[in-house]
Amino acid sequence: WIVIQQRIDGSQSFNQTWSTYKSGFGIYYENFWLGLEKMHQLTASADYRLRFEVLDKGKWYSDEYDHFKINSELEKYSINVSGYCGDRFDVLNYPKSNLVQNGMKFSTPDQDNDRASSNNCASTYSSGNWFNNCGYQNVNGPYGSGNFFYVGYPTYSRMMMKRNV
Repeated sequence: WIVIQQRIDGSQSFNQTWSTYKSGFGIYYENFWLGLEKMHQLTASADYRLRFEVLDKGKWYSDEYDHFKINSELEKYSINVSGYCGDRFDVLNYPKSNLVQNGMKFSTPDQDNDRASSNNCASTYSSGNWFNNCGYQNVNGPYGSGNFFYVGYPTYSRMMMKRNV
């Protein structure tokens, strides 16, 4: 597995600019974002799967997608996933259509690409993410804010990708 996002504490802000999310930030074994351009390059070269892992109240939960792709910057690094299985439910395809994040463009506080008509979700939630109006999962939101797709206040989260063989 290649770790593409990780939160272990609140020492690294994920309230970053488009340029920073594009290139990546943080320390890979602590709080970390690989970078949208690297994710795009990897998923453009082969078929990958995506895994979310969250520690909530001492219990680990995971959600996986068999197919995962990040499109180019020209397409605003939109995300495409399919083939869900996991512990809770398909967080990127939440049943309320205005919260579906699959297929959405990436947004940051300085680049609003979401579908919310009245606000910039990335600015409102102090993070970058594939927001719709605004979204259901927000693992990049302020640490301990409850901006995650699991009940409670997770103490650890990570996103990982792995090449399908």
